[in-house]
Amino acid sequence: MNKIGPFTLDTHEPTTMKYGTYYCASFMLPFHKLRRSIRVWLPEDYDFKNSNKRFPVFYFSDGQNLVDRNLSAYGEWELDRTLHRIYKETGKSAILVGIDCPKVPYERFLELNPPYPLSAKTPERKRKEIGFVNKYIDYIEDYLKPLIDSLFFTLLDKEHTGIGGSSMGGIMAFFAYTYAPETFGMSLSFSPAFFAYTKRDWARIMDIYDMKPEKNGKVFLYTGGKDFEEMFYKPTINTFEYMKKRGFKDDQVHLLFDSSEIHHEAAWAKYSYDAFKFLLGD
Repeated sequence: MNKIGPFTLDTHEPTTMKYGTYYCASFMLPFHKLRRSIRVWLPEDYDFKNSNKRFPVFYFSDGQNLVDRNLSAYGEWELDRTLHRIYKETGKSAILVGIDCPKVPYERFLELNPPYPLSAKTPERKRKEIGFVNKYIDYIEDYLKPLIDSLFFTLLDKEHTGIGGSSMGGIMAFFAYTYAPETFGMSLSFSPAFFAYTKRDWARIMDIYDMKPEKNGKVFLYTGGKDFEEMFYKPTINTFEYMKKRGFKDDQVHLLFDSSEIHHEAAWAKYSYDAFKFLLGD
């Protein structure tokens, strides 16, 4: 099928994507003045003629990095290969929806951080700033998810709706898990930039949304520990320990760390298999 709603089949060449089908559309996001690409990846077992077979959906930041290295300036997560492997092993698969990031790093920094004063200075300004990721998450909840659910064969409930990202996208994915637990029952948070806040401020932000096992779903945390990634290591450990103190069990929160890995898509591709196996229920 060449077109589904505003999404057009993406047949660009060359591509490093090996499995699944890729669609793309351009949208004017309400919190951003420029048009942005939103990409939908359908797994290999998606059947356009069988609406009875429905799929979990994961919403990702940095959508250009998910399945095709030729779309990315830094590398790809190789999620088509990861989900192909999981499908062959378990019969489970998922739809991926990726929102491309802004081209200016400073704009991405603010777009993906919670709406509280940042302890870290922004890359281009000396004064502290306040992020607006709540607007980003509201857009997914109020517009993008209803659109995707109306066009594709999706499972609608929160237990089958995930959100994911890395670095600033990692803190976005974790914050969405706390901010909108009625929508996102799964969070894939890789190398989350929790260090943008002090330990006390970040704990206060989590307290505001009253995380607890009976309300929140599943979250997979990953951090490396080498070079720049060392900044991500301890705050991620602290967040995991905070959740355990609040009563989250091993089947609800999982931490994986590799002190030899740097801050790069290759590491996130390497451990995405573990994340999806955990979140999809195996």
